[in-house]
Amino acid sequence: MNTPLCVVLGGSGFLGQHLCRALLVSGSRVRSVSRSGHPSGPSEAWWSDVEWVVAPIGTTLSAKALHNADFVFHLASTTLPSTSNESISYDLESNLVATVKILEAAVSAGVRRLVFVSSGGTVYGIARQVPISETHPTDPICSHGIQKLSIEKYLYLFRAMKGLDSMILRVSNMYGESQDCNKPVGAVAHFVAKAIGRMPLEIWGDGTTTRDYVHVDDVVKALVMAAKYEGAERLFNIGTGRGTSLAELVDLLRERTPWPVAISYGAARSFDVPENVLDVGRARSELLWIPEVTLERGLDKVVQRAVGRLAACT
Repeated sequence: MNTPLCVVLGGSGFLGQHLCRALLVSGSRVRSVSRSGHPSGPSEAWWSDVEWVVAPIGTTLSAKALHNADFVFHLASTTLPSTSNESISYDLESNLVATVKILEAAVSAGVRRLVFVSSGGTVYGIARQVPISETHPTDPICSHGIQKLSIEKYLYLFRAMKGLDSMILRVSNMYGESQDCNKPVGAVAHFVAKAIGRMPLEIWGDGTTTRDYVHVDDVVKALVMAAKYEGAERLFNIGTGRGTSLAELVDLLRERTPWPVAISYGAARSFDVPENVLDVGRARSELLWIPEVTLERGLDKVVQRAVGRLAACT
């Protein structure tokens, strides 16, 4: 049997690197396509086993990179929930329009399946009930959520119109070791970086904002399982089903750091929903996927790595 070729759009990013490494371990050939090409930071041994292609999604070069691909994992995004409303036209052009071009290229290339990472944290908008199931109304309050939801609809269109098989994973708030704390996303990465640097942790609002924090290892496992899934479902929430407020997250972090952790409060942000916790029952029953990394254990790993890096630099 031929070794499958997996193309990872956004393979040099946080989730992308973890996925590329997991796919290599599973025996797949891996081609990464991203704006930056090769990942930044200290080189790792497995990088030499990946074909790194420098190309923003939607370009002719990115379309050619799908040649001979068996599976495509679409993780790429040019905007974040906190920045998407600043230039809605750019958000749509660089993500929605670019993705439609990728879907057209996938059809031409004869891709077996495309797995898309959507946003479980933004597509639903303000929760009417918690935990949030896949059948919950979708009323995003930021452009990021709208374009993710729009891509989902185009995936259904391309499946019905052109036979492109696809899977959609609505992922909650992801975190883990090596997440970039310099980007305006990821409370865990920001909080740990601030705590290590002995700086106050910034909280927007009163600390009651609640999220479903899922470790990157569990997300990668869900992506790999979705590519192999043979059932009828095409949409899955990927989270833990457990809500943690920002205040509770700070308390968990304080338990893991040997120095005081201060807090700086700011005004609540308009694009933040008060509570987002996902119902992952469908993923459990259909994908047979179970989130294994608890938030406590995940924070241990993140803090230990951050402290280790700090010690190595001093």
